[in-house]
Amino acid sequence: MNYEAALAYIEAFIDYERSPDFSRQARLYNLNRISLLLKRLGNPHDRLRVIHIAGSKGKGSTAAFVASVLTHAGYKTGLFTSPHLITPRERCRIDGEPISEADVAFYIDKIKPAIETVSTSEFGRVSFFEIYTALAFTYFADKATDFAVIEVGLGGRLDATNVVKPVATVITPIGLEHITILGETYTEIAAEKAEIIKEGCPLALAPQHPDARAVFERVANERNVSIVEVKTDEAIHKPISRDVGQAHRLSTSQLVQNTDGLPIAQQFDVETDSDSYSQLTIPLLGHHQFVNATTAIAAIECLKQKGYTIPKNSIYAGFKNVQWHGRIQRIMSSPLVVLDGAHSAASMAALCLTLRESFRYTRSIFIVSLMKDKNLKAIGDIVSKTADTVIATQVSENPRVMAAEAIQDAWSGMCEKITICPNPEKAIARALASASPTDLICITGSLYLVGQALEFFK
Repeated sequence: MNYEAALAYIEAFIDYERSPDFSRQARLYNLNRISLLLKRLGNPHDRLRVIHIAGSKGKGSTAAFVASVLTHAGYKTGLFTSPHLITPRERCRIDGEPISEADVAFYIDKIKPAIETVSTSEFGRVSFFEIYTALAFTYFADKATDFAVIEVGLGGRLDATNVVKPVATVITPIGLEHITILGETYTEIAAEKAEIIKEGCPLALAPQHPDARAVFERVANERNVSIVEVKTDEAIHKPISRDVGQAHRLSTSQLVQNTDGLPIAQQFDVETDSDSYSQLTIPLLGHHQFVNATTAIAAIECLKQKGYTIPKNSIYAGFKNVQWHGRIQRIMSSPLVVLDGAHSAASMAALCLTLRESFRYTRSIFIVSLMKDKNLKAIGDIVSKTADTVIATQVSENPRVMAAEAIQDAWSGMCEKITICPNPEKAIARALASASPTDLICITGSLYLVGQALEFFK
């Protein structure tokens, strides 16, 4: 089997990420299929030291920070994330390098007999995400990785990755997302995410809504789990549980600019129970990335609790050299073109705040594509306060994508100027043709759109 044949084989299975009936089908998730599939493959996940990461916002960025630090500490580190921007190979990396085409073909060939057998079992056909999960676990185990940083696909309790026995768990900020699947309140959604917390396994916890935080503390207490909690300025003096450590913010981040005055990084200080870090530098912009990086430090503190050695300089180097595309990524300077996969009201608010505070521009043009299960009104209300012009588009070949006309209809009363251009490449070309050298073009709303934009700009 060659690479193209391997991809064709995977894509023949159900892809819940692209399904127009995503919410209903996601209710069919269970751990029976993935457990049976991995058993037939010799349970490769049991040979991995896993850092398991769930959350609504920032879990991919946090995973990238943790993996980069571990690589710079000298550990062979696997990283499994989703979705991908351009190639599925991005989902499965070792020390920052995507899995090769040859290895994708080899491992699909290797696990195919197990996939076929399990797909005829009483538990039903194996899913697209389950195949990639099994591929990643098998690949990381065969390559003898020291650590595997595993990002949850959706939720936690019934996610295919929730078969692992982690050495540390991480929960990034919780938001009201996927409410038709995970629940309509912070308490309900947190209960789904909390199921990655395992007996005696330390938890790194990002700042949370009080209702979500209460759930995580209760589950942690029940399972004899210590918490290293990220504290924001306003929460530092609030009482916390006896066994809760801290990794809190000491100062706001400072922008690092290049010779043209464009922001290229941010610096900040962090103090934990055991150490302090001055002028940490990350190439990712926005306060939310500051929170994600601090959450990654909390995860490193959890690993230190387990006896792993992670030198201080590896945190500096790992942060400074982290690579994570499509997150407030500047790809042109004149006009200023920024890509970001903000796909919820909270992430769009973080993006718009960062654009206003970090960049200087005359006029802003937003190119937006959204999935059908997103809160269209809430996102539109946020975009309308920053965008001078909106071009609604839609990612091709994805049935979950909302029609550009639907975005225009919903936002016409909010956004002063909104037009449609269903083809993303033509939408980008239109924006470039109309923008002055001092304008901003922001391409956002979906990581799938960001992936197409990255291909457009090569």
